[in-house]
Amino acid sequence: MFTSCNRLESIWATSFNYMTISTATYPLNGCRKLVGQAGYITPDSTGKTALSFGTSGVLTNPSQDQRTWVWGHLYDTGALEVSASATPDANRTVLATGRVCANANYLTAGAMPRYDQRVQLRTCVFLADVATILSWNLDCWFYGMTALAGVSGWANVGALASLKQAFNGCTGLASLDLSGLDPSALLDYAYAFAGCSNLVTIYVDSTWALASGASGMATFYN
Repeated sequence: MFTSCNRLESIWATSFNYMTISTATYPLNGCRKLVGQAGYITPDSTGKTALSFGTSGVLTNPSQDQRTWVWGHLYDTGALEVSASATPDANRTVLATGRVCANANYLTAGAMPRYDQRVQLRTCVFLADVATILSWNLDCWFYGMTALAGVSGWANVGALASLKQAFNGCTGLASLDLSGLDPSALLDYAYAFAGCSNLVTIYVDSTWALASGASGMATFYN
């Protein structure tokens, strides 16, 4: 139905009964940026059940929209700035800009607006204006960004629930400073640093403590 609509972010509806559909084979295949009202993103193999609301569907009722959006502005210096503002710095050369849902469980790095410039991204900073956002998932945010050398501004990231595949394949990372990040809400960090073949050191605050029940299958695979 919407195969490969890679710019589609929302399907608005106030009501919809997916049970009336007799056949729905891969109706949202390739919709990498489509986010439901509670942050759900459907795998390509999901059928008609994804055409629903809540935590397991991609429909959004305007009166129940729980999504929060941030913008990423990538400049020609290789610096990515994550901001609550949709407007990049007019005095700098922009390579890519676009928004992502801060509390969505993205399934592929291809959903990131800077994906085509991934080899040019060298640093990332979370600006102070995103500190009001209370819920975050950073799944696949930096996947395959081989020139990435560091990320800062972690104190501005609110309750971080997931880091699945966040830095997978970041071969340019030798060290990562997570100072300021509160990991108390972090529950899933599967493959978070997989493929970071040059990563030697991760710095954290002395108070670092993971939540009870947090899990990270293959966190440091390869």
